[in-house]
Amino acid sequence: MLFLESPYKVEFLYNFYLRFLSESLLYLTNFVLYISLWIFGYLCLCCIVYRKYARKLPTRTRGALGAKRVLVVVAHPDDECMFFGPTIYRLCEQGAEVYILCLSNGNYEGKGNIRKQELWHACKELGVPDCNICLITDTRLSDNPKLQWPVPVIAKLIGHHIEAYNVDTLVIFDRGGVSSHPNHAAVFYAVAYMFVEKNMPDKCTVYTLDSVNILRKYLGFLDLPLSFLLSSKRYFLRWTESRRVSRAMKKHKSQMVWFRYLYVMFSRYMVINTLRKISLADIELELEVDD
Repeated sequence: MLFLESPYKVEFLYNFYLRFLSESLLYLTNFVLYISLWIFGYLCLCCIVYRKYARKLPTRTRGALGAKRVLVVVAHPDDECMFFGPTIYRLCEQGAEVYILCLSNGNYEGKGNIRKQELWHACKELGVPDCNICLITDTRLSDNPKLQWPVPVIAKLIGHHIEAYNVDTLVIFDRGGVSSHPNHAAVFYAVAYMFVEKNMPDKCTVYTLDSVNILRKYLGFLDLPLSFLLSSKRYFLRWTESRRVSRAMKKHKSQMVWFRYLYVMFSRYMVINTLRKISLADIELELEVDD
């Protein structure tokens, strides 16, 4: 007890505490400095990528997909803005004939008629003519995440519109459906069914919209370097152009709850789409992974 209460012991503990505290602060300061430099460097890289590619964006050319007549298949009204906005906007700007096939009227909350009108208004903002929009009202394709959509029915609808519109490029969700919504994934599996059954026209090239992890999904503009590094097929919008997609999304007034405003502000899908060309071999590999 005498030893513990001695002034030497107190001084030793005090000096030990001060040394520990100073070293901890030094490590913390170095760590914060390192992270700050990394963030600053990444922001600079984002700005460089933006400036480099924004200047070279094509206007009246056929663009990344080389497409003339494009069919974009979505599951619900607002999918065209939330996920495919940059692709649709850029294709329309480049002079491609863009068609939208929406497989349901989004009647999950009993707002089907309202959402139908909102789809037309949003597509007009993106540059798609009214006559190029087709909305399906089939009870087998009701907007419901718990409902398994029949793949052959969707495949037949897609095949019919490819032939009717003489489409050379098809753009759909990938297996992840961006948000893991079963109705989104059903579009992919319908196209997979068409490939397996040899019903996909040879003239039609198919691209899927890349699903990314949740961190990248909400990086917005900051995902540009990764998108340009990891994908060769992409549609990227300037700041002024991305506001056009935001305005289109806000035409879906019935869906603009508070978290959708956050989505519009932070989602990469309002700024950039990365696409992947798929074939029968890719489809077979994806289906093997599912098994």
